Amino acid sequence: MNNFLSSLNNRERNLVLATLLMVVTLILFFIFTNTIQSLNFSSKKLEKAKSDYEYVVLKAQQLSNSFINQSNDPAEIKSFIDNSIDLDIKNLQVDNIDNYLKISFETKNLQESFSVSDKIAFMLEKDFSKVTYSKNENGSFTELFIINL
Repeated sequence: MNNFLSSLNNRERNLVLATLLMVVTLILFFIFTNTIQSLNFSSKKLEKAKSDYEYVVLKAQQLSNSFINQSNDPAEIKSFIDNSIDLDIKNLQVDNIDNYLKISFETKNLQESFSVSDKIAFMLEKDFSKVTYSKNENGSFTELFIINL
């Protein structure tokens, strides 16, 4: 190969090197183009999968919410709240008292009590007839009363 290049005059050597440089550049260009196209395609598939997942989660939550809204069983509602609320709540109790469903729990502070109460109201799609917030030595104690129909 070295013998071949040395037998060429200067102009021919430059043309051969320029041709080789162009071929290498084209090969690199095709490799990068293919990689970018694959990346774009993968990104679109990821977004579609993410959208499909969010849709399924939303429909599952709606189905779960509609199921729990029809139920007045304290055990089912307690289980639903335990599985749905991601904040740290302690001593969760759900009881039927007369015509009311009483939900009581403890949290670290009043702000978390407000947040948990809002989430429970949203998930159960029911308004509270009475709400009691109180501070204690461990944080905050909350009682929610919902009219059972």
